[in-house]
Amino acid sequence: MVLLSSVLLVLVFPPFDLAFVAWIALVPVFVMLERLPLGKGILYGLACGVLFHCGLMWWALSLEGVNLLSFVLGITLSSWHFGVFAGAAYFFRTKLPRWNALTLPALWAVLEYVRVHAGFLSAPWGTLGYSQYEVVPVAKVASLAGVYGVSFIIVAVNAVLAELILSFLLAPKHSERCLSPLKVGLRVPVAVLGVVLALLVIPNGQGVLRTERQDIGLDVALVQGNIYASQGYDANLVKEVFGQYHRLTREAAEKRPQLIVWPSSSVPGRLPYDKGLVSEVAGIAREADAFLLVGAAGYDKLRASQRKSKKVTTSAFLFSPEGRMMGRYDKMRLLPFDQYLPLREYVKWPSWVVPSESFDEEVGLSMTVFRTDRAAFGVRICWENLFADEFREMVKQGVDFMVSMTNEYFTSSPAARRQLLAMNVMRAIEHHVPVIRVAATGVSCIIAPDGRIAAKVTGDEGGDVNVEGSVVASISLAAARTFYTRYGDVFVLLAALTVLGCGAVVVSRMRLSGSGRAAAVSCPVATGVDERARS
Repeated sequence: MVLLSSVLLVLVFPPFDLAFVAWIALVPVFVMLERLPLGKGILYGLACGVLFHCGLMWWALSLEGVNLLSFVLGITLSSWHFGVFAGAAYFFRTKLPRWNALTLPALWAVLEYVRVHAGFLSAPWGTLGYSQYEVVPVAKVASLAGVYGVSFIIVAVNAVLAELILSFLLAPKHSERCLSPLKVGLRVPVAVLGVVLALLVIPNGQGVLRTERQDIGLDVALVQGNIYASQGYDANLVKEVFGQYHRLTREAAEKRPQLIVWPSSSVPGRLPYDKGLVSEVAGIAREADAFLLVGAAGYDKLRASQRKSKKVTTSAFLFSPEGRMMGRYDKMRLLPFDQYLPLREYVKWPSWVVPSESFDEEVGLSMTVFRTDRAAFGVRICWENLFADEFREMVKQGVDFMVSMTNEYFTSSPAARRQLLAMNVMRAIEHHVPVIRVAATGVSCIIAPDGRIAAKVTGDEGGDVNVEGSVVASISLAAARTFYTRYGDVFVLLAALTVLGCGAVVVSRMRLSGSGRAAAVSCPVATGVDERARS
């Protein structure tokens, strides 16, 4: 049962993308947990999570600095919520069995949220809701309840199916009351299915979540150089990098886009510190006669002296068609163990966890809204795109679209790239906002507000990963804002209150059960009478 659920869960994510399998993937493990005691349930639940994440993130074994020991540690830390879920589910199914179809999905949504917000141990990969990024009617639930709401309805359906199976398996075969589990025990599952149906219908209603719309188009060019940042930017590569991006930009400029976007870390140097590089980028913007957004290491002496630090930032810079630098955004959420070392002052990390200590990135201090003559937009860089609440804070600044810049140099695996793409798609759906995703080695694409891929960079043979090229397409600047944009993870709060309320009932019943046993021991006569009455 554990192995079956693990395999099914792997199949719902890229590269397989069998989204329909998600609706039955947890049924085997839910049925299994019904028969297991607490200790075994936790152990088997954790085993399911570990096997699932091994199948999902096998590509991490090829990353620089990752060995088998650190991989196993990382996978185990990414899977803890499976074990906690199994342990909490034991108490709910033993004390509130008829409410499994509500308590289990609520618990799952809360644990996923906690797992993604665990500081430097955050693990966004494997969030169940991302599996539906290509199923538009289901993914639209995210505009109301976020990606965790999508996870909720998937787990709810799995829980209801498990309840149906268990009702038939556990019903007495030769009793006049054999249908009672179906008549009474399934009332809550049926009600939960009603909630799921409502979640699916409301976001898909025409005009329910839209407030206004600007029917203004913006022609945007995406440039994908297919150059890995891990190659390093020494003196010999600077000319090659600029030559590659300059050539592709010149080709894209023939279609007269108003905005051209390069990936993160596409400029081989520090801006605005390196005046020569600034001049070269400005010249490209003037030649293209378009706004040019580029990614580079950010460093200048004035800002460094104010911060009393010589560290660089991972940054985005916007140049005007006249070649003037118009704005800068510094990455605010850094990738742990890559761009910074967590708890450096308190923990001496072993070499098999941290092979190198060259962590010298500076954290950005504020969000930046870039403005052109036609639109305003925000930028999220690489790791930042995996966190829905921070993306939401940028959208709330009143932007017309979002730009996701990334280099993804850490892996050449197409599966890893498409798993990250799925998260960008969900960000677009959550806020009904266009997302321009530009990656150094792919997938670079324009994501429509409803999650469709409107255009993407492809090679001569049609591939979209590890190819060079550009694409020019028009995006519609929709000013609609969703319930999720306005109110955030209110659904997760409701799920947490549900878990806490049901948990209070479980604790109350456990106390009553304990006091009942104590009374029976202190009053043997009453116990005897009770036994005779039952006889």
